[in-house]
Amino acid sequence: MKKGKTKIAINAIITLSIILIGISTYAHSGRTDSSGGHKDNKNKSGLGSYHYHCGGNPAHLHTNGNCPYSAKPKSSSTSTSTKSTKSSTPSSSSTTKSETTATKTEVPKTINATGIQINENIVDLEVGKSKTVTATITPSDTTDKNITWQSSDENIATVSSTGEIIAKKSGTVTITANTSNGKSSTMKINIKETPQKENNIAKTTTNNSNNTSNTSTNNQEETNPVGGIITLGLLGGGGYWGYKKLKSKNKGEK
Repeated sequence: MKKGKTKIAINAIITLSIILIGISTYAHSGRTDSSGGHKDNKNKSGLGSYHYHCGGNPAHLHTNGNCPYSAKPKSSSTSTSTKSTKSSTPSSSSTTKSETTATKTEVPKTINATGIQINENIVDLEVGKSKTVTATITPSDTTDKNITWQSSDENIATVSSTGEIIAKKSGTVTITANTSNGKSSTMKINIKETPQKENNIAKTTTNNSNNTSNTSTNNQEETNPVGGIITLGLLGGGGYWGYKKLKSKNKGEK
């Protein structure tokens, strides 16, 4: 019995020694304050002038107010930081989605014109008249369908940005339709003076009227002398016949 008690006492002493050694290793004497820590003026712990033990744990610091030996963080700022991190997560994911969408967006393909053709065929155009022409670009799905119109001589004829041709004076002019990438189509037009048909008809009518008047006047002039002679002849003949009759009557009475 004595041996058993002695053995138990030895084990108890060894256990207590180990505990005391651990305490002396990870802590030192001194009471903790209301915050659970105490001053270490000589910095025996190597953690500075103030540190914590928190229920017998080795000397440590509370970084950001959190005890590394506690399961739950004590600092409200940490929870706030966690919340802000959580709230920022959706915006980050939305940014990622938008970037992914932008990456998937295809760049529009440019289709260049392979040709152009003026639709109308104007051979002649009178001075002062105007005509509007159009042009067709191929292929039909060309990206840039802008057409530039050009006249070889604007003194003879001009052409507007919408294809309206205005004839100015007689001559030959070339109208060109151009695409933005250098394709073109041309058309030659003869600009002619406006025929003076109405003026010629008026002049002819006037001349004919004048000729008719002159002819009538001449005929009257020519007819009047003949008529006068005939009249004089008749008067002379009648007078002579009357004179002869009167003379023969006088002889008979004698």
